[in-house]
Amino acid sequence: MYKKTITMKINQFLKINAVAIAAVMFTGALMSFKIVEKKSAETQYYYNSSDVTEGSFSDVNKWAIGTSPSCLTSGDRPCKMIVPEGGSLEDQIGGLTNAQVLSIHSTERRP
Repeated sequence: MYKKTITMKINQFLKINAVAIAAVMFTGALMSFKIVEKKSAETQYYYNSSDVTEGSFSDVNKWAIGTSPSCLTSGDRPCKMIVPEGGSLEDQIGGLTNAQVLSIHSTERRP
């Protein structure tokens, strides 16, 4: 008898709040797609030059879109740069010194 009363109360609660429960589930599903969408909008660049003169690392013409051929934790050139959606490589590294560009991802360098 007691279990039947609890079951009836749970069923009544679910019926009354079914729309709210469905809305919460729909919103959660929609937000998960938004998160995936934002991650895919990032752009990865890699330094595509052997030039190491001062200011060369902040020259956007020396960077290429894609993945770097090899990133090692030593060397004197930057490896990769991730630019978030809505940003540009120029916004991220423009006007920086070589040391400042290298410090953005200090553990990733190209030989």
